[in-house]
Amino acid sequence: MEFKGTPAPWLTDRNNCHSGHIATVHGCENNDWVEIWSTDWPESESVQEANAHLIAAAPELLEALQRLLKYHDDFYGIEQDEDSDHPLSVAKAAIAKALGQQ
Repeated sequence: MEFKGTPAPWLTDRNNCHSGHIATVHGCENNDWVEIWSTDWPESESVQEANAHLIAAAPELLEALQRLLKYHDDFYGIEQDEDSDHPLSVAKAAIAKALGQQ
């Protein structure tokens, strides 16, 4: 599983505010864009800034989680009978979501 997005580091910068969207990624093919949104759009500036910092940390968080799972599997072996609430299952689901596989 390899991340095919923009490599880290990502940075945050306070710029323009677009109501209803957590983030807008411009410059995609055909001058299109991709938006990250929520039905529970935060009104406060501090929540919006916290979202930006989390998004900026995403590549490092993904890599760290992938390395942690690899370390676990190399050291302990691959767990076969994890239920969906097991921390390893939750981590694998988060990685799959980040890679667009879920």
